[in-house]
Amino acid sequence: MQYSTVTSRPMGLEKSEESQIYALFAVALALTNIGIYIGMQYGTSFLTGGYMIVFLLAELLLIFTSSLWAKATPLNYLFFALFPLLSGFTITPYVMSVLTGYANGGTILMNAFAATVCMAGASAVFAKSTSWNLGVLSKGLFFGLIGLICLGLLQIFVPAFQTTQMELIISGFGVVFFAIFTAYDMQRISHLSRMGANPFMLALSLYLDIFNMFLYVLRFMLVLYGDRR
Repeated sequence: MQYSTVTSRPMGLEKSEESQIYALFAVALALTNIGIYIGMQYGTSFLTGGYMIVFLLAELLLIFTSSLWAKATPLNYLFFALFPLLSGFTITPYVMSVLTGYANGGTILMNAFAATVCMAGASAVFAKSTSWNLGVLSKGLFFGLIGLICLGLLQIFVPAFQTTQMELIISGFGVVFFAIFTAYDMQRISHLSRMGANPFMLALSLYLDIFNMFLYVLRFMLVLYGDRR
C-alpha cells in the first residue's frame, strides 16, 4: 500500500473520480460477502492445512504488488475484484469459529458490523468537516501499523501476550487506530488532485481500513461479551 501525504493546499478530486472510488469500495464489500458465502458453502476442505497459507500469501502478494497492477487495465479490475473475494474466503474459518464457539456469536457478529458502520460514518464526518490536515499523521499511522503487526506476532508466540487483558488492550488499540486511519484515507480521497491519484489504490486503502476495523471491533466485543459454549 502507498500512503501519500495530503498537502496543506490540496486540489479536489473531480466528483466523478471520487464517486468511482466509493463505487469500487462498495463493490469490494459486496465481493467480500460473496467470498464468505463461498467459503461457508464450498471452502471447508480448502481452508484447512496448507491451503490456508496459500490463500493468505496470495492476499499479501496482491497488496504488495498493488502499485503495479492498479495502473494496468484490465488487470486492475481483475485483481481488485479478486482481493476482497479472497479476503472473504479466508475469513470464513474465523466467522465460523465465532458462530460455533460462542453461544451469542451471531449477535456479536451483527453488533460488530453495526458498530463498524457507525464508526466508519463518524470517521467520514470528521474527515469531511475538520480543518485539520490529517496528512501529518501519515508517518505515525505507518509506524502504528507496524506496531500492530508486531503485537499480532507476539500474541502467536509469547504466552504473556495471550491473556484476556492483553487481547482487550490490543483489540481496543486496533479499533481506535483504524478509525483514525479511515478518517485519514477519506480526507485523502477528498483532497488529492487528479495527478497521481489512482482510484484503485485509494479504494483498496479504504477497504483495508474498514475490513481491519471490523476485525478488531469483533475481537474487542468477543473479549467483553463473548459467551463461550
